[in-house]
Amino acid sequence: METREIYWNIQGIWIMYLLFAVALGVFAYGSYRHIRLILAGKREGGIDRLPERVKRLLLDGVLQLRSLREPYSGGMHALFFWGFVVLFLGTLVVFLEADLGIPIMHGAFYLYFQSLLLDILGLAAIIGILMALFKRYVLRPDRLVNPERLRNLASDGIILILILAILSTGFLIEGARIVATNDPWSRWSPVGSAVAALLQSLFPPPALQAFHGFTWWFHLGLAFAFIAYVPYSKLRHILFSPLNVFLGSIETTNALKPIDVETAESLGIASFRHLPWSRFLEAEACTECGRCQAACPAYNSGQPLSPKAVVLDTRNGLYQKSRQLVAAGKVKPEGDAEPASAQGTDTSLGQDGTDTSAIDAVTPESLWSCVTCGACMEQCPVHIRHVPAILDMRRYLVMEQAQFPDLMQDALTCLEQRGHPHRGTRFSRTDWCEGLEVKIVGDVGPAEWLFWVGCTSAFDERSQRIARAFATLLDRAGVDYAILGEEESCTGDVARRIGNEYLFQMMAQANIETLQRYGIEKIVTTCPHCYNTLKNEYPQFGGVFQLYHHTELLEQLVREGKLQPGKTGIEGLTFHDSCYLARYNDRGKAPRAILESLPDAALVETGKAGRQTFCCGGGGGHLWFEEKQGRRINHERADQLLSANTPVIGTACPFCMIMLTDGVNTRKGEREVAVLDIAEILEVSTRKPLGERN
Repeated sequence: METREIYWNIQGIWIMYLLFAVALGVFAYGSYRHIRLILAGKREGGIDRLPERVKRLLLDGVLQLRSLREPYSGGMHALFFWGFVVLFLGTLVVFLEADLGIPIMHGAFYLYFQSLLLDILGLAAIIGILMALFKRYVLRPDRLVNPERLRNLASDGIILILILAILSTGFLIEGARIVATNDPWSRWSPVGSAVAALLQSLFPPPALQAFHGFTWWFHLGLAFAFIAYVPYSKLRHILFSPLNVFLGSIETTNALKPIDVETAESLGIASFRHLPWSRFLEAEACTECGRCQAACPAYNSGQPLSPKAVVLDTRNGLYQKSRQLVAAGKVKPEGDAEPASAQGTDTSLGQDGTDTSAIDAVTPESLWSCVTCGACMEQCPVHIRHVPAILDMRRYLVMEQAQFPDLMQDALTCLEQRGHPHRGTRFSRTDWCEGLEVKIVGDVGPAEWLFWVGCTSAFDERSQRIARAFATLLDRAGVDYAILGEEESCTGDVARRIGNEYLFQMMAQANIETLQRYGIEKIVTTCPHCYNTLKNEYPQFGGVFQLYHHTELLEQLVREGKLQPGKTGIEGLTFHDSCYLARYNDRGKAPRAILESLPDAALVETGKAGRQTFCCGGGGGHLWFEEKQGRRINHERADQLLSANTPVIGTACPFCMIMLTDGVNTRKGEREVAVLDIAEILEVSTRKPLGERN
């Protein structure tokens, strides 16, 4: 029957079990230390939305779909991931046969799985490891080789060489056995047969048996050393990455978790003791792949932020404080008292004596460089939530320490005093619609649609043209709409992203009260930041409304024939996706459908589009922030868009309009390039009646 002898040529199998017990004990102790630290984190709610978690684990934990977004890195990882999974299953089959007496290594299963598939997947794993070595030590991408992390570079080499040695010695053992036993089924092991032919040319038959025995024990020692080493190296992500994919926060990335400002022990995060256990798990789950860093617009512009460094610096701080954290975690779940064993230990204290050990692990410059675009979270293969972690620390700086950049302070002051962040503007909330027949809800009552204008479209002179173009299109299509006028106030997005949660909640509750008083149901807005806040964050406070971005409504009107685009005179254009529209809310189809309906304006896509867009640099309060290090993010994005060589750059966000207009004017040189909103382009194309068009 098709099979082979298990443990051929091996004596003293009991030694194997003894060594395995030792390796397993070392592994268990190392894992326990990490799990104990995770459980020392602040308690959160239970594990909800189980079907979504299972789906996420299958797609991103098992099938590795997020990793495969990058063909080389994803393919490399998939090769040795699946290689190791199948090799582990092959080892499990040996255990079932040899130790439990279950006859499974026989017949077709032995030939197809235990011989052919294991050989192919073992070779695939070797190829994956060689690809990893080539990328890390030959290609040397910046995201993997940070100057301050050269020690990690050496440890990564040790890990890769160890895995390569385990895989290679496995094939040497198989090849020696095939030759020494004249295995009649060797043709089902193509790699093993090739190794056997090589060994047969190098060793005489008696030496092969000795070589097999020595290599078998050496291979076993390497494998057990690998098992024991896992929790003491970055290999621990093998354990904690799948756990984070399954157990980590399932909340959408477009809504920050609110703070109960009346009862919270701390407004924001300063101490490791205030971190929830899910953040501890994220720190352990980080694979250090650097995809977050490679996607970060601040890092790519030479500014002092690396999302990867934020996670790793937090993890290093956790390890330094692990003893105190574990001791503090032994009190009752409320965590309102620290045990004597944790008191008097070395902590980082602010001027008021507050433990600031967590926030001190990350530089303030890094925290304020974040534009909250979410590119890091979009790219992370293990679902680490960098932006909420950064904003929790910002909240502490703003609300507890009153520390923030000057221009942001001016914006917050203006929000408190005037209900909008545009300090120094001479406009009122309704100046933009002068000359248009725009109804105000307070005068005529609610209409079918409420047009939420937003602060930037109301108070920024360039962005006012977006609001006028959109209102003109609504009139042209016969849409029943109205605005709040002077009763409209900022949604509070700016306050929340800067870190003033208290101010945000005040503004949100006031706006919700106004909207509910008028019985508003359907809201359309030209601002993705207003859209995201009204749609995803106001429900946290009881404000549930139907939200539409203006491109969604315009696309519907075009589809229904109520707006019929004609020629624009634009020879070609490219489109910039807003982070808060395309990435946070997956709304990238509507603007493209509008542009594709234009008969004469060919759309030219850039490499960074849709959910992979590159931020304009205006999010996270950066419209009111002076970038003092590196290059300006809006200039970096302008260069990318200008590379499309089109006379028009389309936008769908007033923040993007401001940032890109400045960036394009600075970087375009002698070229004539205009930045126009989708509404402005569509308004021009629908200006003449059909009968008067060429």
